[in-house]
Amino acid sequence: MAIGGLFVVIAFQWGFNRYRDAVKFRDNRLAALQNEANTLNEKALAGAYADRQMGEYMVRSLPSNPERAQSTYQSWLLGAVREAGLMDAGVDPVSDAPVGDLYYRYGFRVSGKTSLDGLVGLLHDFYARDYLHRIRELSFGPSRTGELNVAMTIDVISLNSAPIDAKISEGDSWRVAQSLDETRDSILNRNFFQPPNLPPVYAGDGTLVAVKGQQTDVRLKVEDPEGTSITYELDGELPEWASFKAESGTFTFKPPADPEEPGDADGGPGESKAEPLKVVVRMTDTGYPRRQVEKTLLVKLEDAPLPKAPEPMPAKFDDATQTYLTALVQGRGDWTAWMNVRTRGETLKLQVGDSFEIGSMKGSVKSVSARVVLLEIGGKEYELRPSGKLSEAVALEAPEQPDASPDNASSVGAEEDSKAGESGEGEVKEEVTESAEPAAEPETSEEPSPAVEQAESSSEQTEEADSTATPTPQSQPE
Repeated sequence: MAIGGLFVVIAFQWGFNRYRDAVKFRDNRLAALQNEANTLNEKALAGAYADRQMGEYMVRSLPSNPERAQSTYQSWLLGAVREAGLMDAGVDPVSDAPVGDLYYRYGFRVSGKTSLDGLVGLLHDFYARDYLHRIRELSFGPSRTGELNVAMTIDVISLNSAPIDAKISEGDSWRVAQSLDETRDSILNRNFFQPPNLPPVYAGDGTLVAVKGQQTDVRLKVEDPEGTSITYELDGELPEWASFKAESGTFTFKPPADPEEPGDADGGPGESKAEPLKVVVRMTDTGYPRRQVEKTLLVKLEDAPLPKAPEPMPAKFDDATQTYLTALVQGRGDWTAWMNVRTRGETLKLQVGDSFEIGSMKGSVKSVSARVVLLEIGGKEYELRPSGKLSEAVALEAPEQPDASPDNASSVGAEEDSKAGESGEGEVKEEVTESAEPAAEPETSEEPSPAVEQAESSSEQTEEADSTATPTPQSQPE
């Protein structure tokens, strides 16, 4: 039994291996066939692409006749050279040889003198023409006359299967995306030492405001990334009340206070609100190459704002509040009042009759004595004592008129004599003030009254005392 079971296992293993090998062979065969199919498909696609490419080449090829192909291409090349402005131009065939049984290759050499602009034009025309040609060699350099000496070698082919009378389309090739002007701008206007120049940027408001009845100056706010200067150009015309300065890019608007509104088609009154005015401004920088930007702006009319109420003027500082009577100085024959104006840093020396104007105080000096200054300000009398502030001077009341009777005159004289005596005893003066005479004398008596005699006696005593005294100036320290 054991041996029989072993044979069964061996037979099963052999059969399974045969089956597995057969499956693996089948899978490998299927993969190989799939690869062959893919290869054939790729070849078919490549053949189709080659056939399509060959059809395109057939359209671009010169005629299959060698003489006709060479003559046709040389004629076109001469025309392109003349259009580019080459001087002393030469277009000469240099070679022609078959390449297998597929195509024929011709060689031409072009030489002459032209500017860089002309060279760019020649190259643009060459690549825009849809021939099967290429520039194999190109050399150019400056000449003594300022132009460029240009020399190039060109290869062009014609397919053997092309028609004998094949004609090339007159249109430009799809391989040249830019026009001649764009090509010249991108090649000639190029700064090889700096990044490309960027156009200016308008950074102002798109709506400009013009106030009716007022002049308004509006300067355009334009920024250039490279910091070059900007030139301005206005496209179109402006109304009579508007002007534009191209040098600075400034609009000046001065519309009338009540501009006439445009009427409608039937001649009726215009709309109450006029449409904004459109203006177009071109801004060009001075970089290399120059860049330009165009901006359309709107000019809007607005009514003038109502006038604002005038703001109250701030109160000025009053110098009189910082002016002090610092000294009373006696000179030869008169007294002087020293007033220190602290806000000005100066001292005014005023005598009787002098006028002054300090801050809000304007007047004159009426009298100066050893103890007080009498000022007249605005028709009123003010009294100012040493160390006193001018703005705080004491106003004096108007004195009452004395009675003109003889008794009253005698009493007034006695009082004045008494004051004069007291003043003579307390102070030393350079000059003697005479006592006042009586205000009135009785008409019925020619003899002086006892009061008058007493006043005269007191006056004589004062004169004697003054004649023996030495005058001494007095001052009040500041």
